[in-house]
Amino acid sequence: MYNIEKVLKDSFGLESFRDGQQATIESILAGTDTLVFMPTGGWKSLTYQLPGVCMDGLTLVISPLISLMKDQVDKLNELWIRVELINSTISFGEQQNILNELSSIWEHTENPIKFLYIAPERLNSEWFLRVLRKLKISLVAIDEAHCISQWWHDFRPSYMKIKGFLDNLKETQSFPIVALTATATKKVRADMVERLGLHDYNMFTKWFDRKNIIILVREISKKEEKIDKVWEILEKTPGSWIIYCSSRKVTKEVYDDLLKKWVKCGIYTGAMTPEKREEMQNGFMTWELKVIVATNAFWMWIDKKDIRFVIHYNLPGSIENYYQEVWRAGRDDKKSFGVVLASYGDTKIQEFFIENTYPEKEEILNFYDYLYRGYDHGWWQGQEIQKTYMTMASESGLKNDYKAGSILKILEKYWVLRKGVQWEVEEWFRGRWITLLQEKRKHSELLIDWNHQNKLKDEAYYKLDQIKKLLFYPSCRKRFILDYFGDEEDLKNLWDDCGSCDYCLEKKDLQAWKLENLVHLSTFGIVLDVISRFNNKFGMKLIANLLRGSREKRILDWWLDKSDDYGVLSEYSSELVEAVLEWLIKEEFLEQTSWKFPLIRLTDLGEVWLKKEKILKESEPELQEYLHMKVKSNAFKSKPTWKSIKKSWEGKQTGNYDLTLKLFKEWKDLKTIAKEMDFKIMTIENHILKLYERGDLGLMDMINLLDLDNLKEVKKVIEEFFWANRDKLKPIKEKLEELWFPLVSYFEIKGALVMMEKRDL
Repeated sequence: MYNIEKVLKDSFGLESFRDGQQATIESILAGTDTLVFMPTGGWKSLTYQLPGVCMDGLTLVISPLISLMKDQVDKLNELWIRVELINSTISFGEQQNILNELSSIWEHTENPIKFLYIAPERLNSEWFLRVLRKLKISLVAIDEAHCISQWWHDFRPSYMKIKGFLDNLKETQSFPIVALTATATKKVRADMVERLGLHDYNMFTKWFDRKNIIILVREISKKEEKIDKVWEILEKTPGSWIIYCSSRKVTKEVYDDLLKKWVKCGIYTGAMTPEKREEMQNGFMTWELKVIVATNAFWMWIDKKDIRFVIHYNLPGSIENYYQEVWRAGRDDKKSFGVVLASYGDTKIQEFFIENTYPEKEEILNFYDYLYRGYDHGWWQGQEIQKTYMTMASESGLKNDYKAGSILKILEKYWVLRKGVQWEVEEWFRGRWITLLQEKRKHSELLIDWNHQNKLKDEAYYKLDQIKKLLFYPSCRKRFILDYFGDEEDLKNLWDDCGSCDYCLEKKDLQAWKLENLVHLSTFGIVLDVISRFNNKFGMKLIANLLRGSREKRILDWWLDKSDDYGVLSEYSSELVEAVLEWLIKEEFLEQTSWKFPLIRLTDLGEVWLKKEKILKESEPELQEYLHMKVKSNAFKSKPTWKSIKKSWEGKQTGNYDLTLKLFKEWKDLKTIAKEMDFKIMTIENHILKLYERGDLGLMDMINLLDLDNLKEVKKVIEEFFWANRDKLKPIKEKLEELWFPLVSYFEIKGALVMMEKRDL
């Protein structure tokens, strides 16, 4: 019926469709509701614009951002396609002229308006709806459709009206609905379908695998090391760059550091004036500036072909945001890079944003009382509050303008207030002033869904957890992304080795090495055993510190340094201990709770492993590779190179042994020696064993420290069950417990092993 190839060439100047575009367009032209999930820069807009050109009538495009509308309108006008927009940037008279033209008889208009772009807030106008009901609508496109979902962080209240608006229009005519977005997960998609009331629809998911973009993750926490890495890459790389930072403060710091190195760079944040932002953007687009350092406010109109690097200087807040920003690179299909310079420490920045975006119920209610102060219950007069967020935050006691803005957004969502200071204003005022809409109510009568607010916070923490898994767990980054966005077709075509992420690229090198085991397999049993005793009590960081023998405040305040488990992995670096815990979580031997402060607990699989080591033994090669990938050269506190530890009780240096011996000869007990040397008790025990092994301490010294009956039982168990394999302590401990000797310590087990080697037992 439609010659879409001819329209593609004549109207859009393109020779051929990209893979998936034609099928999407044909679905829309057939009158079928269509969901389009394609990344930024994938020509999503063509999938509704070409049908809009083909079909008789008006294509209505609902878009959330004025800048996005303007970009689309400008591009269509350049193609001599008639398009208009109605938003707060044009006068009431201009709006009236557009609607008057639309109301004229379609067939008698020589060059009719084919596309009308509006903000969702326009649907609040009854007058506007009456005009539209008289028009011939060819299709309705909803851009950035993820905003429809309740799970999206920038959910717009007016999106709630879209379904009612569509139902209203469909009472007089039929047309397809097209919903487009670059960032919807499976959960968000299901919510979109429900909120749009779709039943029979086609869904197209394409192009999330940009093969020319190499994803690299470098875990760097120190500011000096980060800026050195940026400079190192910058010196070697032609083309343009974008460096995304998590806050305005960090953006300014990076910008200043690059200026000191005489880099031609610009800065872009939401706090700058429109004129200054435009100046910076134009400088970047015209190659006057090689680098732009920006917050996530910098993204509109970035259709620059030669962007070679998109660097995330801090941890992104979600995979959706991260991948949208990475897609700015390599628009010319040449090799480009998305580099993340982040560490687990950056998690705290994102947690700050989450906590301030989703304030506690008490904070919201206190701020509500502040807004309505001076009013009795049941009274209101369209109160206009003309104050900045900072002023309101200070006066209300919040002390945080970010949180004040978040609370206002929540109250706006539930129609307690609106932005803007005059009732007759059609578009929402985008300044700092507000108008109260409801009478003052008791807290119990406020129609705020508190349960839903809590779920939104949980969802934000879930997204943060997912970006951490993407960036910090050694696995194929591309595969994780494709699975996250549900791009099944690209997943099927992805090789086991994608060849375009740091994990897959560096794995080749790993496979060429003869990997020495960084830890004995029994180490994992010990960790699981420790966690079984502290199940659901502590988070990963505290457990890691307990295992390492840290003297951080919480460890000391809660007397955990007195625990028998304290310092059991004292020879290992913090990176290695945390990697052990991460691997156990990754392989589902452990799990973290989904609370705001997640706790560690054993899974059923972890419980089984405590009794059957075979399950973990089968995964040992992958485990050791994982640890090498995570910690590289930082496995041990005192060993900068990759070496397998011979025995977990080996001492650090000869000087430390001699000092331990001196203090021991002064009749000091081991805990006192550990305190004076600022070592863990486990380390001092290891020193004692080493001193005995090399002859500085005698048999009677050991008998005085260790229970002779326990030593004899250890010897009996080893000779009967572990003669050929005595390097794993955990199985020996388990067998002793099974034989009703639960009080035998690891120190006594290790002591018995050394004494047997010296033939003293």
